[in-house]
Amino acid sequence: MDIKSLFDPSKNIHRTIEKVITYSASQEHRLKSEISEYVVTNSIEEQFEALLGKMQLGMEVGGENEVGVWVSGFYGSGKSSFTKYLGLSFDQNTELDGSPFRKHLQDRLTKSTTRSLLSTITTRYPASVVLLDLASEQLAGATMEEISTVLYYKVLQWAGYSRNLKIAALERKIKKDGRYQEFLDIIKGDYDVEWADYQNDELIVDTIIPEIAHQMYPNIFKENSSFSTETSEFIRFENERVQEMIDIIRETSDKEYIIFVVDEVGQYVGSRKNLITNLQGLAENLKQIGDGKVWFIGTAQQTLTEDNAHAALNSPELYKLKDRFPIQIDLKSTDIKEICYRRLLGKSSTGESELGALFDKHGQALRHNIKLQDAKYYDVDFDKETFINLYPFLPAHFAILLHLLGALAKSTGGIGLRSAIKVIQDILLDSSDGRVCVVDQQMGWLATTITLYDTLEKDIQRAFSHIHQAVGKVFIRFPDSVLHQDIAKTVAVLQILGNLPVTIQNVASLMHASVDADSQIDQVEKAVNELINDSLVPFGEQDNNLCFFSEKLNDIEQERSQIPLRTNDTRRIFNEALKAAFSPLPSTRLNDSLSVRTGLKVQDSAVLSSLTGDKDTIQTIIEFVEPSDYETVRTRLIDDSRHRSSQYIIYLLGRIHSEIGDKVKEIYKCKEIAQRHRNDPDQSVKEYCISQSDRANKLIIELQHQIKRSLNQGSFIFKGHPTSVDSLHQDVVDASKKHLAGVAAQVYDRNKEASVRAETSLAEKFLKTGNLSAITNSIDPLGLVQVVGGTPNIKSDHLALVSIRDYIDKNGTVDGKRLMEHFTGAPFGWSQDTLRYLIAALLVAGEIKLKVSGHDVTVNGQQAIDALKTNNTFKPIGVSLRDERPSMEILARAAKRLTTILGENIIPLEDVICKAAATSFPTIQHKIGSISEKMATYGLPGKNNIVQLNQEIADVLLTDGSDAPQRLGGEKSSLYENLIRADEIKKALGSGLEKTLKELLEHRKEIEKLPNSGVPGSLKKESEDELSVLKDKLSKEDFYKHTADFNTALTSLQAKTKNAALSLMENQRQNIKNVEQDLLRIPAWAEFTKEEQDNVLEGLDDLIQEVEPDLNGLNQLINQEFDIHSNIEDLKKKILKDGNERKNRRFEKVKKKKEGEGKTKFSKTIPVPSTLSKPRQVDELISCFQELKEELALYKEIEVSIKIQD
Repeated sequence: MDIKSLFDPSKNIHRTIEKVITYSASQEHRLKSEISEYVVTNSIEEQFEALLGKMQLGMEVGGENEVGVWVSGFYGSGKSSFTKYLGLSFDQNTELDGSPFRKHLQDRLTKSTTRSLLSTITTRYPASVVLLDLASEQLAGATMEEISTVLYYKVLQWAGYSRNLKIAALERKIKKDGRYQEFLDIIKGDYDVEWADYQNDELIVDTIIPEIAHQMYPNIFKENSSFSTETSEFIRFENERVQEMIDIIRETSDKEYIIFVVDEVGQYVGSRKNLITNLQGLAENLKQIGDGKVWFIGTAQQTLTEDNAHAALNSPELYKLKDRFPIQIDLKSTDIKEICYRRLLGKSSTGESELGALFDKHGQALRHNIKLQDAKYYDVDFDKETFINLYPFLPAHFAILLHLLGALAKSTGGIGLRSAIKVIQDILLDSSDGRVCVVDQQMGWLATTITLYDTLEKDIQRAFSHIHQAVGKVFIRFPDSVLHQDIAKTVAVLQILGNLPVTIQNVASLMHASVDADSQIDQVEKAVNELINDSLVPFGEQDNNLCFFSEKLNDIEQERSQIPLRTNDTRRIFNEALKAAFSPLPSTRLNDSLSVRTGLKVQDSAVLSSLTGDKDTIQTIIEFVEPSDYETVRTRLIDDSRHRSSQYIIYLLGRIHSEIGDKVKEIYKCKEIAQRHRNDPDQSVKEYCISQSDRANKLIIELQHQIKRSLNQGSFIFKGHPTSVDSLHQDVVDASKKHLAGVAAQVYDRNKEASVRAETSLAEKFLKTGNLSAITNSIDPLGLVQVVGGTPNIKSDHLALVSIRDYIDKNGTVDGKRLMEHFTGAPFGWSQDTLRYLIAALLVAGEIKLKVSGHDVTVNGQQAIDALKTNNTFKPIGVSLRDERPSMEILARAAKRLTTILGENIIPLEDVICKAAATSFPTIQHKIGSISEKMATYGLPGKNNIVQLNQEIADVLLTDGSDAPQRLGGEKSSLYENLIRADEIKKALGSGLEKTLKELLEHRKEIEKLPNSGVPGSLKKESEDELSVLKDKLSKEDFYKHTADFNTALTSLQAKTKNAALSLMENQRQNIKNVEQDLLRIPAWAEFTKEEQDNVLEGLDDLIQEVEPDLNGLNQLINQEFDIHSNIEDLKKKILKDGNERKNRRFEKVKKKKEGEGKTKFSKTIPVPSTLSKPRQVDELISCFQELKEELALYKEIEVSIKIQD
């Protein structure tokens, strides 16, 4: 029975099926044929209902509601049909047989709710629908233009305007001005053509439009050429362009609602950032400007959801659109199977019965023979019903077909491709190239990837020419082998898909050509190897996938096979793999405190290379030898391991195998070829280099496993004792850990002396506790403190303390860094924190001293605590054994003197004296500091002694009081003497001396600054001797013993200062009184009124200042002396000036009066005493003559007689 006899006779498989559904096909007969064939599956109807519901809600709400719809699905899955028929349902102008298109779509729907919803929304919101197919539209300037530009051209075309923007703008202006018919008449009358026939003919419009523009708008276009030279932009911003499109559509259709349906928008923008950004902006502007009435429905192969299976086709940039297209419809690949079954593959009842029997017999074996590896995107399982419905195809073929069409569309833009249903029909009926039609094949025959390749060969040749050419080379090299040719076709299909592993099993499964055939996997494997080994066929394996190489990649493969190997590089690759195999390095824990790790080295011939952990004490040296040399080398290493130089070395011997070397060479070639061509701009070369790098990484992991397997059969050798690896563990790394545990116990055999891991702060806590009786187990984990006879002390014979003491005794003073290096290494392995705790115990025991900043510290105090606080603070600290202690005589003197200083009884024990000094000296130092400052302030002698004392105290404190017994207990003690003197000075200053000195020095300073004349001069003279005596006493170091003399001197100076102040104040008062008399003798004084004279005299009285008769008062009077003199002189000058001015004005007035009266002669007799005995009489006589002189100026003739009186 042939295949065609299986089909339902009511379905004519030879009928015409459109190659592809396009938006441009709008003829009624074409639409009628399309909609009558349209199959609406349950899932497609669910998507219709979901989208219509969201559109209804958005249109009802309006405003800035979401209006972006993204319809996704594989190429040929029905996206174009879905969106085209939905859009046309809103367009009331589209009818078939006199019925709205909506009615014909409703007939294809099965659910009454969906039909009702479609009717409601399309009737309530009739819309203008603009369909744009980006894959096929050939518009002016539309080649990879921004989508908003392409859509704008489409709107112009839809509205009947020219595609030329300038001409379209002119057309719109003419229409708005109501002159469009005039425009058409001019073209018809002047040029005898119809505008609609030539409106997009660039040659015609460039000739006639400039003249018409000038004729109709001469004020705008001054000349015929003005229109052609106009360069202004008609639309400057994107939002203006969107508004323009909306206005054009609404003006043309009188409809408020607009639906833009754009096919293959995802394919068009791809990963181009500028196109994606433009699409974002377009959707946003439609949302904002359209007020919820302008919708944008786009289709794409890609989804906007990253977790969708289709996302394999996406670019990361495309996800940015998801916010602008929140309404997302995804058409499932499973729909295509149902559509094909219902349109083409339906079977007759006889066909169903025959195929059912065939499946019952061979179905289980068939499912096994076509099983695919890692088929993430492909449904390979099926039951009897599915087998019958889809035969002669299998479920996986439909998914492969959709992915294949998508890949071809991505490469070619979809131009010329067929829909999935059309490809299925062509497969059934194709008989080109002498092939037997599928429908003429016998029942049991299966479609394969070879069938898909043959039917789509021309599309593959156009989209992937290099793969097609490579398949052609297989035909040339293996002209008589259908198997080789079919493998080539299958690999070509899978390579184009890129999402199904191209393995021998998958190739064999997809080539399975008959229901009852056996698997060809063995024959396929043999043929694949022959293809790989053929030097002229660019066929090979890349990243574990069979593939065809381009010519360029084939040349690179040839280059790769001839890469010379370099020993250094192969050794490096092997060593890196060995290092990784032992990562992390084997380690163990000894005595629950010491972490021991082994470093790793490898011996290769005479070269010893350190791989990692070279600072670790224990080192593992790995050596690989040929199996035949294994025993000889093992014997040699046993002997070498007994030498002292090998005391910390573990030898690990393994057998080398040839596959290890082969793998190293392959890794090197992968890395080298990828490095050589990594910057090649060719994308296929880039991908090849990536695959080579990935292959190298995979081989490295395999190499690591092989190395470990080789070592698993080897031996550990330490100190002459061999141990087989597999006797410890089957994994060499775990075996190394076990072996290391035993080695560590031998290397660190003295670790148990201090096998605790102390906390960082343990040494600090131990010292801060102070009293040994308060030490607890948590502070003393090694039990260093013991109680003997009720008295706690340090257990000096503890093994750890003995070890430290012996090392110091042998090496003298040792710094902390050296101590840590010695005792953290073998054979001790103590922690650094534990070592500091042990040092602290030795210090408390009085067996060592620390050298801190050049000073010896022998006691437990802050200096010791700070020195031993952390590992870093301990490194520079010197540690030495303590050689001597202070004598009892020294301790007795020190205790007695310290008792005197502190006023409390100090026991003559070294520790007590040190602690007392360390505790009390900071307070004393603070007090001394204030004394030093006061002595400096008053210029007192003995400051150097105080400075020396302060330094001595600081030195004592730097050692936590360690040298206090020596400094205080000597026969002579400068420290003690200076402390006593400082104490006496402090007491004297505190008992009033400071106040007296302050006032004395103030009096001395001010008196020495007094002027040398007058009352101040007298005071200065009288005080000279007294001040000299004061200076002498203040220059002596025992100044603090003369407090009484200083008090007497201060009282004397204060009394003299008081008398001087009182005397100066009286002199100033008398001087002002004399000024009043002087004013009476000034002739100009008489020119002032009595009131004015009283005011002036009151002002003089204000200059008299009352002050306290002390030093400050005296200084005020001295300063006032200058002010009094200055003010009096200024006052006299003013009186003379103002009085004379008044007198002159008065004389001038009298002169004019006398001249008016005719009196021109002046006669006067002036009596003059014959004897002048007083100054006042002289002043009066001078004043009289002065007045006479002024009066004579009023007359032309004068006659003055002087009469001498007895």
